[in-house]
Amino acid sequence: MKFRSQKTLSVWIVLVLALAGCGGVSSSSSNGMPPAAASVVRVRFAEGAPSLETLINGVPQPIGSAYLRVNGQTVSSQFNYASITSFLNMTPGTKSMSALNTLGYRVGPFESSPLTGGKDYTLVLVGSYPDYRVLTFEEPGGSKGGAQLSLYEASPAAPKADFGTFTASSRSNYKRLGSATLGQVATASLGAHVTNFGGYAGKGTNPFICGSSSNVCGDVTPASVNSFDKHNALPFHNASRFSIFIFDSNPYGTTTGPVFGSLDR
Repeated sequence: MKFRSQKTLSVWIVLVLALAGCGGVSSSSSNGMPPAAASVVRVRFAEGAPSLETLINGVPQPIGSAYLRVNGQTVSSQFNYASITSFLNMTPGTKSMSALNTLGYRVGPFESSPLTGGKDYTLVLVGSYPDYRVLTFEEPGGSKGGAQLSLYEASPAAPKADFGTFTASSRSNYKRLGSATLGQVATASLGAHVTNFGGYAGKGTNPFICGSSSNVCGDVTPASVNSFDKHNALPFHNASRFSIFIFDSNPYGTTTGPVFGSLDR
């Protein structure tokens, strides 16, 4: 093919390159690759095992104050009973969790189920020596402007629990909203807005009792999680969901446990 001028040749080259570029974009958009968000998971970690023990001088002993490593990287400097981390951006796939103390004694590693990109998860270490494991909870969907209550069942000792709301100011009017089994998160809608409420886990409308002194420890209020939410209201700032976690009871006879709360989006 002959071109009458250098200008015509240049125009022809530009046109060919443009067509080639369009073909590249078309190929990229149809190659089945997921969007960028799907290459990330948001994960938080909770310590639901009342005592972290390992063999020390041949005898099972608590390791004391611990920190958390995930896939070989330290993600929390404090990982003790009932601690819950913030959400972290991580790569999809299986997560290997270990709790260690400053002397190097370790509980773990324990592997989670595979995590799918684009989703949010809560991983909870549960159990007692030598039977520890990680429960993988996929986070519930958004509340779309309303208030929600969720129960994360993470207590091997009480593998099924009912949950619901109560009137915070009088600690009365317990109302059952649903139930969950071990490893399951259950969510109930509370309407557009609620105040003066708390969440409980137990049997029927009776919250769990902890310790020999019959202390009620199966209920919790938003104000006990964030003192600025003094009216026990939801939504509260960016939080529209009140999450409650049931862990095995603390074996040392204190009033800590088994239910803990978190204000979540």
